[in-house]
Amino acid sequence: MNRREASKNETRRLISTVARKLFAQKGMEECTIRDIAKKAGVSPASVVVHFKSKTALFEEVLSRDIGNALSELITSMPKGLAFPDRLMHLAKGMLRFYDKNRILYRALLRHTIFEPTSETPNISKQSEEYVQFLSRLMEEQKTRRIIRSEVDSTVAAASIFFLYLGALTMLFRMPEMTVETIADLLASMTNQYLKGIYTGKKRA
Repeated sequence: MNRREASKNETRRLISTVARKLFAQKGMEECTIRDIAKKAGVSPASVVVHFKSKTALFEEVLSRDIGNALSELITSMPKGLAFPDRLMHLAKGMLRFYDKNRILYRALLRHTIFEPTSETPNISKQSEEYVQFLSRLMEEQKTRRIIRSEVDSTVAAASIFFLYLGALTMLFRMPEMTVETIADLLASMTNQYLKGIYTGKKRA
């Protein structure tokens, strides 16, 4: 890495660090590119050069915290947990993480979830990697004959992930609901999905 590249990386790191603090203090809506640039000691144009928009900067900064939180949950997962409990260890832990600043992460969801994946590369990548992780858990359960061998692990993992997204949406839309209440509801939905509700029998 030459000196110019090192300088660009340092400026990008500085902008990210400052933006993270300002977003947490002021929120996404109230924090401007000009605020970030002034605090970082760079020009607004420099911020845009490194991050094409405030939303792109917002997404990158917060996705880093999300990734760290998930990594800690995976590392701290107790040994010997049943499969549903492993899923809830991850889901409940992330709900607690988002609950620490619902307003900030509600803004992230609002600005990313309905946007093209090309516009939200960090969140999109994290979602894909999480589904892949769940899929590997599924495959592990197959080898233990806890999950049927014919189950498509990727489809099943995506289904569980979307149940979690529904619970996460509930967390942001219903401030009166506690993490415990939402987690209990998610556990019930997940368990029902895992057990199945379709008998496959035709009506007489």
